Amino acid sequence: MNYKISLSLVVLFLIASCATTVNFPVSETVPGADITAKIKLDVNKNYKINLKAENLTSPERLNPPREMYVVWIETGRGTKNLGQLEMSSGLFSTTQKGSLITTTPFEPKRIIITAERTSSNNEPSSYVITSSENFEID
Repeated sequence: MNYKISLSLVVLFLIASCATTVNFPVSETVPGADITAKIKLDVNKNYKINLKAENLTSPERLNPPREMYVVWIETGRGTKNLGQLEMSSGLFSTTQKGSLITTTPFEPKRIIITAERTSSNNEPSSYVITSSENFEID
């Protein structure tokens, strides 16, 4: 009997720990970029977002040049600034990568990535790199 209870708890934990994967379409501005996000509801009912981008062009090389990439979410309460992508390149490679791991109390419906001059904007600029389709958290 304890075996069945333990198995049920493990299955329940695995179901509860699943994350929603959000894929992004090919960007017209940065067509080589491969961007995905994983979103998971935590025990405090906040949304943990882990966004990874590979093969990004450095924002300084865009036309017109920008300082950074900023991640936004659309929610039932408007658009929220999640922060700037942390950019890096490999030790033996010039391929740019970006990542952002953050937590928000707002349920995301769509993710937008823009190129910005500053990360402190309250609204995204019109320089949209890519945006996801609308989604729901599993």
